[in-house]
Amino acid sequence: MNMITFGTPSAAVPVERDAWCAYLVPKEAIDAEIARLAAGDLPASGYRASSIVHPRATDGIPSFTPVTEVTISVLKPGERTSVRRGNYSLLETSILGGGRASVATTHFPIRESDVWTVPSMKPYYYENTSDRLWAWLTYSNAAFLRRIGAYWAEDNLPIPEPKADIADAPSAERPYTRKTGPIHRMPSTGTELRGYEHLTDIEPVPNPPLHWVWEDIAPYLPINPGHNDDPNKRGIWLLYNPATERRQGTTPVHFATYAGASPGTPPYAGTRGHFHTSASINYHRTGHGYSVVDGQRVDWKAGDLLLSAPSWLEHAHYVGKDGWTVLTVQDHPMQIALGSLLWQESPDQPILSLGNEEGQKGFVFPREAGK
Repeated sequence: MNMITFGTPSAAVPVERDAWCAYLVPKEAIDAEIARLAAGDLPASGYRASSIVHPRATDGIPSFTPVTEVTISVLKPGERTSVRRGNYSLLETSILGGGRASVATTHFPIRESDVWTVPSMKPYYYENTSDRLWAWLTYSNAAFLRRIGAYWAEDNLPIPEPKADIADAPSAERPYTRKTGPIHRMPSTGTELRGYEHLTDIEPVPNPPLHWVWEDIAPYLPINPGHNDDPNKRGIWLLYNPATERRQGTTPVHFATYAGASPGTPPYAGTRGHFHTSASINYHRTGHGYSVVDGQRVDWKAGDLLLSAPSWLEHAHYVGKDGWTVLTVQDHPMQIALGSLLWQESPDQPILSLGNEEGQKGFVFPREAGK
């Protein structure tokens, strides 16, 4: 008989913080890896790619946070990847050059600083249609899926052909569907019993690939002198995907925000930061400054990638005199879906369970009250 192990229930264990530490990947290291990837022959998969691995990822699963894998991909001019698909969601941004992304039968040109998504189980591939090197970052929930044994993927698929969407194709009504499955309301409490059909025939939510062009985003950010008093400009914007609904995401797992401040903008003057259980990753597009994460100062500059907010570690960001633009990615929507997202805008504010109760009011930027 196998040895059976019993332990103390989690609900009975006092809180013990064991968050992964802040982790900076400097531009020089990213540039060197791009050069290394570009130097070799194109692999059979067509993917010149490397994962950026946090020192705490010691279980053999490449990951930058416990949930998120971040990869660098490179294509030389004229190269094309193979066609892949998997049950993960991708959020991607170009950090050098551009090309063409193809997701299912949707094709769109990519330029530097653009952001785009690849929904779960949609075949995708990339082509460098330019005359210069193309490099991009990918944020995915593959690390989380691998940790729970739920990761699935396939490679070297045929290029997708245009065809009618199965979800939109007419079909004869069949028994044992979500429309015909039984629902019984319990007379004592009003709770429900539902048939198996409701578990397996779930109504799909349209989730096409989306593409945000940097030139379209930039006019809404106060990134040039004199912009700070323009009411049409805000210091932070969410790249919103309607498929995520109330979870306020860019994919079902991650949100992406672009934030910006013009040169000469007074930096955050406070000494305390804020807290959230979602892990935050900053790619610094322009500018320089520093962050204080769990009491540790981390200096950053344009082109650096930073795990800037490990789960529930206090953090604040201080922007230098040249201003900044920063792409931030968090696993916020996944935690909304799990009902686990806690948020505290500052130590003197209450801890809120976002999505389960009324949320934070009055702020237009982290720790910045609206006028």
